[in-house]
Amino acid sequence: AGDAVAKQAAWYAAHVEDAALAARYGEIARQAAADKADVTLDHDAQVAVVTGVAPNSIAAQVVNGLLEGGATVIATSHSFKPSVKAWAQRSYREHARGDAKLWLVPANLSSYRDVDALVDWVGHVQKKTNGATTTELKPAYEPDLFFPFAAPPVHGSLADSGALFESQARLMLWGVERAIAGFAALGADTDVRHRLHVVLPGSPNRGVFGGDGAYGEVKSAFDAIVNRARSERAWSDRVTFAHPKIGWVRGTGLMGGNDPLVAVVERHGLTTYSTEQIAAELLKLTTAEARDKAAVAPLDVDLTGGLGAEPIDIKALRAEALADAALDMAEAEADAADDVQVKALPSPHVPKQAAVDLADWERVSARPEDEIVIVSIGELGPWGSGRTRAEAELGIHADGDVDLSAGAVLELAWNMGLLSWADSPKPGWYDADGNLVPESDIAERYHDEVVAKSGVRPFAAGMGSDYRDGTDEEEAEVYLDHDVSFSVPTRAIADEYIAMDAGHTSIMPDDESGEWTVTRHAGSMIRVPRRATMTRTVGGQFPDGFDPTKWGIPASMVGDVDPIALWNIVTTVDAYLSAGFTPTEILQAVHPSMVASTQGTGFGGMASMRKLYLDRFLGHEIPTDILQEALPNVVAAHVMQSYIGGYGNMVQPVSACATAAVSLEEGADKIALGKADFVVTGAIDDIGVESVIGFGNMNATANSREMLDKGIEPRFFSRANDRRRGGFVESQGGGTVLLTRGDIALRLGLPVAGVIGFVHSYADGAHTSIPAPGLGALAAGMGGRSSKLVRDLAALGVTPDDIAVVSKHDTSTNANDPNESELHNTLAHAIGRAEGNPLFVISQKSLTGHAKGGACVFQINGITQLFRSGVVPANAALECVDPKLARDDYMVWLRTPLAIGSRRTVKAALATSLGFGHVSGFAAIVHPGAFEAAVEHAHGAEALAAWRSRANERLAAGRRRFEEGMMGRAALYEPIDDRRFHEDGRGYDAHEVEKAMLLDPDARLGADGFFAA
Repeated sequence: AGDAVAKQAAWYAAHVEDAALAARYGEIARQAAADKADVTLDHDAQVAVVTGVAPNSIAAQVVNGLLEGGATVIATSHSFKPSVKAWAQRSYREHARGDAKLWLVPANLSSYRDVDALVDWVGHVQKKTNGATTTELKPAYEPDLFFPFAAPPVHGSLADSGALFESQARLMLWGVERAIAGFAALGADTDVRHRLHVVLPGSPNRGVFGGDGAYGEVKSAFDAIVNRARSERAWSDRVTFAHPKIGWVRGTGLMGGNDPLVAVVERHGLTTYSTEQIAAELLKLTTAEARDKAAVAPLDVDLTGGLGAEPIDIKALRAEALADAALDMAEAEADAADDVQVKALPSPHVPKQAAVDLADWERVSARPEDEIVIVSIGELGPWGSGRTRAEAELGIHADGDVDLSAGAVLELAWNMGLLSWADSPKPGWYDADGNLVPESDIAERYHDEVVAKSGVRPFAAGMGSDYRDGTDEEEAEVYLDHDVSFSVPTRAIADEYIAMDAGHTSIMPDDESGEWTVTRHAGSMIRVPRRATMTRTVGGQFPDGFDPTKWGIPASMVGDVDPIALWNIVTTVDAYLSAGFTPTEILQAVHPSMVASTQGTGFGGMASMRKLYLDRFLGHEIPTDILQEALPNVVAAHVMQSYIGGYGNMVQPVSACATAAVSLEEGADKIALGKADFVVTGAIDDIGVESVIGFGNMNATANSREMLDKGIEPRFFSRANDRRRGGFVESQGGGTVLLTRGDIALRLGLPVAGVIGFVHSYADGAHTSIPAPGLGALAAGMGGRSSKLVRDLAALGVTPDDIAVVSKHDTSTNANDPNESELHNTLAHAIGRAEGNPLFVISQKSLTGHAKGGACVFQINGITQLFRSGVVPANAALECVDPKLARDDYMVWLRTPLAIGSRRTVKAALATSLGFGHVSGFAAIVHPGAFEAAVEHAHGAEALAAWRSRANERLAAGRRRFEEGMMGRAALYEPIDDRRFHEDGRGYDAHEVEKAMLLDPDARLGADGFFAA
């Protein structure tokens, strides 16, 4: 990464105004560009094995030092807790130099089987075969250094000897001996001169402290190991030893409990070490000079600091320390009296238009009527709405913790049915049991629960009625070995069984009951249900308990309409109300035939398809009109016919995982061509066992067991660009994006979340594989610096260097992620982006999973939220960037959110969305500043100020409406009243009024919400 870092640092040095900061960037560039051949690294090309690694341990500090020396380090830990993995990531990022590598390996070194498996893993090539492709994951290593630090929490007195002491000795002594012999033997047949240098961590503790189990005996036995090396040449010819006696080390698992005594023991003349200090001393024992000496005789080094020279009275020292602590406590209590903490309240957040500095937009040449703007976006996914998803996106940590505001916790808890508002007996939020919950307690009480029930997680109920505990119901064909008889009510039905298998079926009447007996004879095939284990048991699901009736969807619709179509209505309601207006207001402003829909879906109504195909086959009762709910276009039709009531274009794309991007393109095209003034775009998709199994059979999704076996938590199965990614994680969701012309937004005072800079879909040419990724979207840069992409952005005051962010499709498949990075990096070079100007990558599916057709809605919404916040979210699942991506010099993958908006305006971002069947959607979204500049240039500062005031008023009103809806004081979803026509009466014929309205270009919806005669 040195060359890329050098280029980016040089770019920053040339583009910051602060001279001191520019000089610092320049120094970083110089250091990064330095030829590593000019730098001597102490452990370059060496391989070290360090066992017993844990944060804050001596082993961890030894690993840091080895990485700084350029070594390949194999670190073992008995735990793969998030804190251990987070330490490994941080250690590598902060300390690795040269060609250093860090492998974190889980191992229970109390088990001889694990010891042997570790030796085998280290010494042999590790490969992965996927179809016809075999990839080398790890080469065979021959260790140069071995630091055996693995140790359990030791306790127990001599009276406890037996199984307890034996288990401790197995880990600290006998397992170490077995490992030394195993590692020493690696390469013995091919590299006879190689020697393993073992740094054996000894101790002066021979029972000095007491109560520490077998520790003293084990450390005494280390002397015997070193002595054996002189007499047992069969293994020791390939081993050298350094045997330091380590004294009191502060903050370790072994001695950390005695840290309160440190000040006292140092007063009494003992020297204590920090983990960093002792690690530095130990690494001195691995230099070439030290190893040469060890080849002559084991190194015996005193690092005791005086510990063990004389007996220690621990009780007396502890009493002295307690006296000191009492004084410190009194002072601390006095200081703490002034510190008062206040619990967080779910205070309402009042959204506003993104901040704009018109000086950034002087080059805008487009007029408002030339621009197509995003008015609002409504979203629903595994983290709930776009509001709560955005908080989770910025608040998620590598250990799986998620920071959410009190307001976000409340919104999720309300949607989940955990809280509801009641005005009596006392106004407030009540839990499911009817108990009043103080607002100050909501965040603390419900945070962990709503987080656990959101996001990517193991499947719970749902996904079709046959899913249960990681299994689905399947039918197995079996053949009867004896006759089976059963009754049916009529001869006609009995004849149907004969028609199915005449050779194995007979019937006869039952005169007593009037029924007919059907007999299937031996040899007949029947289907028997079974529960089959699924390989994919993790996905992104809507938060548990989410119910569309919370949004005012009537119960009658819940029974008749496919669930995903209902949620599509909810996202549309959210999009309108969040922006402070309704469909009625739009129909009063433009002709109804100019209000269009291009909403799409990748699958359609999956629950309805299941009923249509499976439940019908099984003979279950199904609705008579279920066919219509299975049609993909009907998902969008319900929005238009039950909530919006427009008469414009109805174009419903089905473009697999690129559907939302294609919908956005269709909507923008309709406005650009004058076919529509206002378009409802977007897409949404469900999840079901059929899709989960289907994608799994294609090996497109992450195998749950394989990911768990790698120590990866379900929350992070979706891990775009990571070297351990295993495929995408399927999820459900999507949403609605409302588009209009800039002059209409200006006239109506509608909010503007972003401007469509460029949107286009592409194919990938001739292919033999449906899912394989391609490079078709690279045609967005056709012509390079004179491409339509560059020209269209220039009209909005944006240059290639102003594009700050790329929101990638990033599914976490082996093929897609590097292909897409190559596409964007090549495009950046082609359109003239300055060398070193970083492109920050957003990998949103690492949080949400892959919602298929609806995925790009999350991306577009995330970009518009970035314009407001100026904060680029990170990929919390990213542990180690795939080495294949090293070629992509512009791309930057963040490990923590980055507030770039504090330094410069995020003027534009790109989004790509790719679908099976080689559909590539490409969009450039521009900051609302391009719209404001167009208004100011065309109509003046007063017009701009008036629009901004109205837009902010709408945003505030939208927030109030949503909060009132949560409290049950205002309707959210409101169905259309009588198709917006009065009942027929004197002088009013609804049928004739509708015909006249469609033919009259000046017709608009009346102020009363009805079309006038």
